[in-house]
Amino acid sequence: MKPAVEAKVNIAFEPANLQDTAYKGWIADRMQINVEKRLLQLDLDMILEPFIHRPGKQWWAGEHVGKYLHAATHAWWFTGDDRLMERMDSVVKRLIETQLPNGYLGTYKEEDQFGQGDGLGWNFPVWDVWTHKYNLIGLLTYYQATEYQPALDASRRATDLMYDLYVAQNKSLRLASAHMGMAATSVLEPIAMLYRITGEPRYLKFCHRIVDSWEDESDPETWMYDDGCHLLNSLLADGNVYKAANRKAYEMLSNLVGLLELYRLDPDERFFTACKKAWDDIVNKRLYITGTASYHEQFTPDNRMPPGQALGEGCVTVTWLQLTRHLLELTGEVQYADELERTIYNALPAAQSPLTGEVTYFSPLIGKKYYNGHDEKMDPAISCCSSSIPRGIAMIPTFASGTLNGIPALLQYIPGKHVLNFDQQTVTLNVTEDFPQTGDFEIEVEIDELAQFPIILRAPDWAPGFEASIEGTTYTPTDFRLIEIDRTWSPGDKIQVRIPLEIRRVPDPDKTSDAVAFVRGPQVLATDTSIDAEGGIPESDWWGDTLHTLVVKQNGSDTEFKLIAFADAGQHKEEYAALHKGIKLK
Repeated sequence: MKPAVEAKVNIAFEPANLQDTAYKGWIADRMQINVEKRLLQLDLDMILEPFIHRPGKQWWAGEHVGKYLHAATHAWWFTGDDRLMERMDSVVKRLIETQLPNGYLGTYKEEDQFGQGDGLGWNFPVWDVWTHKYNLIGLLTYYQATEYQPALDASRRATDLMYDLYVAQNKSLRLASAHMGMAATSVLEPIAMLYRITGEPRYLKFCHRIVDSWEDESDPETWMYDDGCHLLNSLLADGNVYKAANRKAYEMLSNLVGLLELYRLDPDERFFTACKKAWDDIVNKRLYITGTASYHEQFTPDNRMPPGQALGEGCVTVTWLQLTRHLLELTGEVQYADELERTIYNALPAAQSPLTGEVTYFSPLIGKKYYNGHDEKMDPAISCCSSSIPRGIAMIPTFASGTLNGIPALLQYIPGKHVLNFDQQTVTLNVTEDFPQTGDFEIEVEIDELAQFPIILRAPDWAPGFEASIEGTTYTPTDFRLIEIDRTWSPGDKIQVRIPLEIRRVPDPDKTSDAVAFVRGPQVLATDTSIDAEGGIPESDWWGDTLHTLVVKQNGSDTEFKLIAFADAGQHKEEYAALHKGIKLK
């Protein structure tokens, strides 16, 4: 659907035609597990219950419906699965039925709505705006897919209620929110979406009120006193996310995603600069080798990345992916595609059980994955990460291939067909084999007739030996690691791609560690006690069949390592390790 407000900045990367694109292989299997074992199995009555019978049994219980709609809509865009649409239709209608006449769409009893109660501590209702944020994201994404008018109308009524409170009445978003206001102010993302869809000036005004609220000081008489989170100005000053606000990673990244949504529609270079500085800081000082961040849900000190059980909150993985995707779209620069690759082959699928579709809250480098471990302690029995990870998995097709400055581009080598529309033309790139199980594959160029145009391929930063060849001409990466093949194409032309996949030894970026990780292509590898006990891949109740054997000197003696993808490790909830000591880098 055509938005009321077009982007006012250049959008360098546009995604493929999702309805016609189809994948196969390892990534495709994980995406299908997400659909079959999570999105089609989730108890919808459970996540709707807090709206039907207010109040919810936990303060943030309302976030799951919106997250479900966001994930399921993205999955439906790609699969066209009627079962998903049937479930979404039901959820949307039932959710809208719970909306109060004044527009309220949360889970709190009347006297506590939007933090108007007088409770203190953890019983203080600080997640109401947060719930509305996710309801808006879910309803607006669903509306973009279906143009179902009641979903847009409900979104407007809920937003108008918040506009009256936080703009017209100038009530504090900070006092209605945890984490120095960042939970509530992350509503910036869907308010900017709503402005893009409707063009209503008051929604743009609301966006700027949210950004301004980062500078608000809280009431010194309350338990929530601080001198403002100063998120924008802090990041502009030194770009250090560990020093910004209270360094809570999920909420901070959620705000930055919203800031880039706003930047597209009402450009202010401060917005882009702050997000770029934050991204650079995370990559250079706080990003794990698996493509996620945070320990105990917070950003870590410079170059400190503990490997243990509280590593990589799933919600952080997904908002990190969203921020990176925004920067790819805005700039077209290859480093963002690199980091998206790292995340989608490691941290993102590592949080998903390939056997059950359940989600683990944390994905340590050394330890266990407790799929569903947080959920079973909660009422309703679902955690924030169990609703977030399906969103990230469903979003993979939105950045794997598309057009880069108007040129067909293949950025992630996911097997299957990538349908790219450009300059009133369509080209389908059919990727064979199953990367990254193999690095040798073909890209067949499917067009209706002879045509001259360029095709862009990304050479990963870990693959200096990358080669692409066609009809005797070989292309190797430039300094920008984007190969542009410009020629007259015939239907059925085949590009031969060779990507060396030798197992590399990569140092743990934690400054206190001398451990080494084994990495093959984009995938971090791990040992697994289930593999060790069986002497190889277990014959039953195991997902995946790829095993790598490597003999290296460890503490001076030859040691054989049986390695599988980190994303597949720990699926029996057994111990595994992606870092190893006593091994030299070379």
